[in-house]
Amino acid sequence: MASSVVQKMAGAVRVGKLAAMAGAGALLLGACMSVPTQRVALVPVAAADPVSVIQLSRMISAQLSNDSIVTLSAGSQWQRVGALPQGDAYRSLSGLFTIQTRRQAEAYVVASSGKLVGFYLPGESAYLSLTRPVTLPVEMRQ
Repeated sequence: MASSVVQKMAGAVRVGKLAAMAGAGALLLGACMSVPTQRVALVPVAAADPVSVIQLSRMISAQLSNDSIVTLSAGSQWQRVGALPQGDAYRSLSGLFTIQTRRQAEAYVVASSGKLVGFYLPGESAYLSLTRPVTLPVEMRQ
């Protein structure tokens, strides 16, 4: 009888260790997808301002701080919707553009001095910077 109690206790310890390892793994996986953001306020484009649209002449890829890669398609068009301290914010004209952070989130391109510097997450009012800026191969449209 004593041996069956010991076996049950050993089994419970193994289950507890497995549960702890699974929980730690989930926490680490979540941390890998997580990216640091900072709260910012978007200043919308004034109604009197002319419409500003850019079009990418080629595909570009940018790396986030969690090592994930975001790709912007050649020919994609982006309309200026506002400004942040980090640069101008552009929303995709071809539909919802999303990136993977803690969860999948809508994102606007943030550009400054002809470079993609990060993304604005309108649902979180947050800015996400790139590991390093990427030159935007753009054609201006009106």
